[in-house]
Amino acid sequence: MTYIDHKKGIGNCFSSYGLEVHSIMERYAKGELTLWDLVGIYEWEFDAAVPEKFPSTKYCKDMRKLYYDQGLEYLKNFAGYDDRKILEVESQFDYEIDDWTFNGVIDLVFEDKDGKLIIQDYKSKSSFKNKREQAEYARQLYLYALFVKKKYGRYPDILRFMMFRKNMSIDIPFDESSLNEALSWARETVKEIRECWDFTPTCDEFFSENLCNHREYCESKI
Repeated sequence: MTYIDHKKGIGNCFSSYGLEVHSIMERYAKGELTLWDLVGIYEWEFDAAVPEKFPSTKYCKDMRKLYYDQGLEYLKNFAGYDDRKILEVESQFDYEIDDWTFNGVIDLVFEDKDGKLIIQDYKSKSSFKNKREQAEYARQLYLYALFVKKKYGRYPDILRFMMFRKNMSIDIPFDESSLNEALSWARETVKEIRECWDFTPTCDEFFSENLCNHREYCESKI
């Protein structure tokens, strides 16, 4: 529905929440907001920016409050970017690979006080389940590194996930073998997409009820 029928569908509480924090950090990095604006803007915009209902689970009865409080705490403790040289903010790019185009949007690229080049990606996940999941997510940043190398003449030194709900950063030293693995994964994924004609839905109750962009008229729920 998304890629073939080009139907946008609807958002969900988790994506809307992540987009709002991304938006605030983007506006700060571009100089549109000051450090002192962030908390007030978050409090003012939150309900309109995240209109969807959060699900209730056995682990958390009021997930909306939990997410809100965690985002608020991150912004209260955010110290700014005075120690870094900002190079890219929410930069969208196209990169040609073989006979297809990789499209990406980089949250932040900067040089730190020691001159290290860093790609930073904001994540609303609280943590990665394990090293394998972290490596799978890192493929995205490794593919972003291709654009950084093309524009700045060198690969980044560090790939950084900023898990803002926990105010925790995860740094991955750049490794060319991991870049090659990410490229191989991307090529194989494109090959699988091109060869696939079976779109049988994978039914997951939580995803279908809360996350799927087309959950309002999903045939698998009928």
